Amino acid sequence: MWLADTSIKRPVFATMVILALVILGVVSYPDIGVDLFPKVDFPMVNIRTTLSGASPEIMDIDVTDKIEEAVNTINGVKTIASTSTEGVSSVLVEFVLERDIDLAVQDVREKISTIRSKLPRDIDEPVIEKVDPDATPVLWLALTGEKSA
Repeated sequence: MWLADTSIKRPVFATMVILALVILGVVSYPDIGVDLFPKVDFPMVNIRTTLSGASPEIMDIDVTDKIEEAVNTINGVKTIASTSTEGVSSVLVEFVLERDIDLAVQDVREKISTIRSKLPRDIDEPVIEKVDPDATPVLWLALTGEKSA
């Protein structure tokens, strides 16, 4: 109420304060830094595991489910998405934005090493990597023809 009462009783003072704020904003506007494409590290980790000749069902039951259960106990996990195809298991773990991605990768490595004995013996070592959106191609192009193999 103090601001409203002062503005009514002293309109010239209120106008000068508003004018000073506008001038201050105009003067400081060029100094505001704006980045068109800011560098943001998305806290996402991909775990890719391969097992030659395994069906998608085997990969899902023996590999993907066990990895999901292990990483689900890590602090700060937001979502887990996985795909199991023939011979390949891919688990994408998204953490909350405040989570340090390097610590998250370290936590994932520790959890995977604890369940390594529960995974099939002839499985390749899981590849754990940070997801970098800048490394993702802008366009995928596939050309096929009648005589292609």
